[in-house]
Amino acid sequence: MRANLEGFSLGLAMFLVTACGSRDEAGLSATPGAPATIKAAVTEVRAAPFPITVDVTGRVAAASQTTLSAKVLGTVQELRVREGEMVRKGQTLVVLDSRDLRANLARAEAEYDNARTQLARMQRLYQEESVAKQELDNATRAYKVAEAGRRAAAVQLSYTVIKAPFDGLVTEKYIEVGELASPGRPLVKIEDPRRLRLEATVSEGDVKAVAVGDKVSVVIDALGDQPLTGTVAQVLPAGDPATHTFLVKVDLPPTAGAKSGMFGRMRLAKGVSQTLAVPQSALIERGQLTGVYVVGEDGIAHLRWVKVGRASGGYVEVLSGVNAGERIVTNAGLGVDGARVESAESVASPAKP
Repeated sequence: MRANLEGFSLGLAMFLVTACGSRDEAGLSATPGAPATIKAAVTEVRAAPFPITVDVTGRVAAASQTTLSAKVLGTVQELRVREGEMVRKGQTLVVLDSRDLRANLARAEAEYDNARTQLARMQRLYQEESVAKQELDNATRAYKVAEAGRRAAAVQLSYTVIKAPFDGLVTEKYIEVGELASPGRPLVKIEDPRRLRLEATVSEGDVKAVAVGDKVSVVIDALGDQPLTGTVAQVLPAGDPATHTFLVKVDLPPTAGAKSGMFGRMRLAKGVSQTLAVPQSALIERGQLTGVYVVGEDGIAHLRWVKVGRASGGYVEVLSGVNAGERIVTNAGLGVDGARVESAESVASPAKP
């Protein structure tokens, strides 16, 4: 029995020595009955200027895009492109059946030749004073009508061959070989993938914060969080009366992986406001909660939960939980709830974020 007591006493002594050693290694006071002491810099909570920003969502679109449509009635004879294919300006994309229009052109050319011959004959007879001026005028008018008819028939025939208006990428095709193309029916859609822009609707209350030529930050979610610097190219002068929004177009720099149709956000700066701010290093997160270690007049640190807002320049806006003039531990990693803070240094009030 005595041996067991001696063994228990020895084990308890070793445990106390180990525990004290651990607290000493952490920089905490090991004095029994006294609060732990930490050495840490403190910061006074003060108001600091914070930018007022608003995020506006939009869609990436090509600055140059067009949907080619049929101008004449005809069956699709050839379809020379597919989606995703790059085309050059002037390249033939779609060919329609042109037999009827070629026949019309041949008839128009025959009428033109006949009218031209008749006009030459009337001019000769008029010089010989064999016909009246009225007959010459009639022949002249008939010639002009035939000439116009020939040109119109040639133009109609040219509409059976649809060509690319610029270098670009075929993004959609709406018709197949053998289908009937009617005037106004879309055939293919082309866009220039080298020139992309973000098109976003801005509320009437925020549109005054953006002007043509402004540089704005744009984030395309599909490409990550790295912001792009865009340039405002256009602010439509008329807004949507139903939604009270204005369309803003922002030119984007050439960016690998960017495609039309992607979702994007641009950030507009609306000025600066004064708000309480603390260094980001002073925040401690536990699950969904965010807190700071507030140092009271007695020098004791207490963990206090706060509500935070925007972050900028290494500082975070504090919406509630602390008051101006209170002191907090600058590095939350050193904080211990209930510990006495031995200030290693005093940190100045927040700089401008």
